[in-house]
Amino acid sequence: MEPLKPTKETLSRKYILQATLKLIDKVGLQKFTMRKLGQQMNVSPMAVYRYFSNQGALFDGLVEWIWEKALVFKTDSQHDNWQGQIILIMSGLRKNLLEHPKILPLVSTHPMVTRTEFMLIEDILRKLKAAGMEIQPTTVFLINSLTVYTLGFVWAEAVEPEHGGQINPTLMEELQAKSVLWGELLKTLQEDQFTKKQQFLMGINALLAGWK
Repeated sequence: MEPLKPTKETLSRKYILQATLKLIDKVGLQKFTMRKLGQQMNVSPMAVYRYFSNQGALFDGLVEWIWEKALVFKTDSQHDNWQGQIILIMSGLRKNLLEHPKILPLVSTHPMVTRTEFMLIEDILRKLKAAGMEIQPTTVFLINSLTVYTLGFVWAEAVEPEHGGQINPTLMEELQAKSVLWGELLKTLQEDQFTKKQQFLMGINALLAGWK
């Protein structure tokens, strides 16, 4: 059940972020405005500025909230090492993005900039280190590579191509008939041997296998 729309006096940061995400899900980033957000919450747009100084700060807060939902550390036998925890985190990010694909451009172009985000990262890194991960000069770049991979995978998974980008079945048949290599590669795709989740995890595990 959706929360009741608050009055100006009971407006909260969390509710504004929830309403922002809901509006973006509906109209997309390009058509989002603070005026539409105010209308959706039945308040003046100026009321939002009590919590967020401008639309940029609101979007930074939304990205922060998405990461807050993804950066979860579970202590159980299934995720008893740092690699398992990273798989869990990236899988959570993928799940959240698939539920709200219209925020992909936002998350992809907004790096972590808020104090809360840095505190979340520090907390997760401490836990990963306790679980056996060695912090090295390359660690930040490797984590960034995992994030970029996850974002790119969800882009390909959730966003439909426009103006072209459609597979030509005839061309695929020709390639397979003329090339043993293409025949081997395309057979896996055509037979749907692996689910999207399995494909995603293959990539994550490959990155983790080369972690240095």
